[in-house]
Amino acid sequence: MVLPILGRKQEYGGIELVIALAAEELQRRGHNVYLFAPGNSKVSCNLVAVTPKAVGQGISFNKERYFNRIAYEMAIAEKPDVIWDNTLAVHAQEMKKDKSIFVFRADIDFNKDDLINTGDIPIIQTLHGPSKDHIPNIVNNLSEAGHFFVSISHDQAKRFVPHIKKGQHLGTVYNAVDTDFYSINPNKKGDYLLWLGRFGMEKGAHIALEVAHKLNMPIKIVGKVTEKHEKYYFEKFIKNNLRTSDEVLGIISSQEKRDLYSGAYATLMSNLWPEPFGLVAIESMASGTPVVAPSLGSLTEVVDGSGILVPIDDLKFNENEIKITKGQLKYIDRMVSYMSKAKAIPPELPRDRAEKLFSIKHNVDGYETSFAKAIYLRKKLLDALI
Repeated sequence: MVLPILGRKQEYGGIELVIALAAEELQRRGHNVYLFAPGNSKVSCNLVAVTPKAVGQGISFNKERYFNRIAYEMAIAEKPDVIWDNTLAVHAQEMKKDKSIFVFRADIDFNKDDLINTGDIPIIQTLHGPSKDHIPNIVNNLSEAGHFFVSISHDQAKRFVPHIKKGQHLGTVYNAVDTDFYSINPNKKGDYLLWLGRFGMEKGAHIALEVAHKLNMPIKIVGKVTEKHEKYYFEKFIKNNLRTSDEVLGIISSQEKRDLYSGAYATLMSNLWPEPFGLVAIESMASGTPVVAPSLGSLTEVVDGSGILVPIDDLKFNENEIKITKGQLKYIDRMVSYMSKAKAIPPELPRDRAEKLFSIKHNVDGYETSFAKAIYLRKKLLDALI
């Protein structure tokens, strides 16, 4: 029983894709899975329409709350063994003020009285975001309400565990990539750099752009410009710095993305924050294309020796900056100095790591174990109350 926000076949949605892959594999293994999502989602499990079509990014926070409440109520009516929520129960959250400039920041409170009581049905929350701003408080409140949690990297786990009651962190389950969909291109030229992600200071597209300029290499940039802060960021840090060799593609299809990965010299992850996971990294790895990324957050364990990790501990920068700082300039120069190392990475190395650690099988094995733990622990708690 899973509760994503959008659908698998929509234009943008990394979390939604990960959920859909897991839901389909769980169904294939014999579980009766109900996916509460837009009616035009394309999945092989049982689809229960919360909305007729995918609502997309940029809808109001109140609408997100409304749809999430409907999904919860519909899920409870099915009397499932477990509810897997990927929204941190957004129906019980309230946005006080949007403070976003070049990265999403907001004052968001948690209202315990609004949280839907699922009775004896355990709820598992996957932690998709970073442990910052309002999120730790929300996690703490959900933990107090008896929810269970799964982290998506060990680095993310250590940042969230202090906010979760003992016994309610079920473990870390890495996100998955469809390794059958991606493949090594034996004929690739590798004559361009690639960057994919949201346009925002935390993802650092402007860093990747300047790296490409200093190397005099073409770069293809794939990014979403939907929300207010994404538009502000793109206008200030990207639009006016583009050269004729730079290509901004916007949102593209899965097939186009696959071809870009397999043809690139390297995929740049130039983030300014500790990534909770890094789906772009494992998609690139599954394509046999090395990732060049900072040794920061989850990327150290995700990429490890299959790509190039750039040391940045001595550099001072963060995702809340509103201009290009000295620390960012040093970051650019250091990435440039490490880029040549990528050509020594054989494509089989990242591909092998993706197959071993980030396959759909590996992911669903982890969630089956987590769901079983939650059911057992919930029953044990309820038995103790009798």
